Parts: sequence; structure tokens; C-alpha cells
Amino acid sequence: MGVSYIPVARIAELAPGVMKEVDLGGRQVLLTFAEGKYFAFSRQCPHEDADLQSAGQLLNGTKLRCNNHGYCFDLKTGECMLPQGGPPLTVLPTEEKGEDVCIRLEW
Repeated sequence: MGVSYIPVARIAELAPGVMKEVDLGGRQVLLTFAEGKYFAFSRQCPHEDADLQSAGQLLNGTKLRCNNHGYCFDLKTGECMLPQGGPPLTVLPTEEKGEDVCIRLEW
């Protein structure tokens, strides 16, 4: 198994509640800072591919709502909380390395 760390931001670059677009070799993901941690997740809502950069709303804590149809996701797990049992959001692990925020990729 291999592991790569892709630097995507500088520590303290993101204010809480801000979503930053990140390009991972053609795949678009979003990065945010909430509850003292960084979260990386798919830019596309798994329900109907809405663009979460424009249609997504960060709620209290680590919850994300897609305003197109009201689906809500937990950024810690990707679980669809509303409606329960809906398709999960793809989340990627992040780690702080030195002064960088990195997305950890495993294969």
C-alpha cells in the first residue's frame, strides 16, 4: 500500500466557515476548517451532482447542507444525515504536515 500527502493549503489560511476549491489532478474537492480541524470532501453532492461550492452551506459544527434539495452530510464521516440513508458524501482524510494542510491519499 502506498501513501501520498498532497499539500492543499497553509495552516491558518482558512477562516472557519470558508470553503476553498482544491484541484487533485482533475478531481475537484473542497477544503474547510471547522471545530479546529480541516475537512476535505467532494465538490459534487452525491444526490444529483450539485456543485457544493455554490449550493453548499456549512452549518453549525461539521455539517454541510446542499441547498438544491436539502440533503445534509456529516463532514467527519460523509454520512447523509437528512434524509437518513441517503448517499454518502465522499470525504478525504487531512493531516497537518509542518506549515501545510495535506490531503492523505492511499492506494
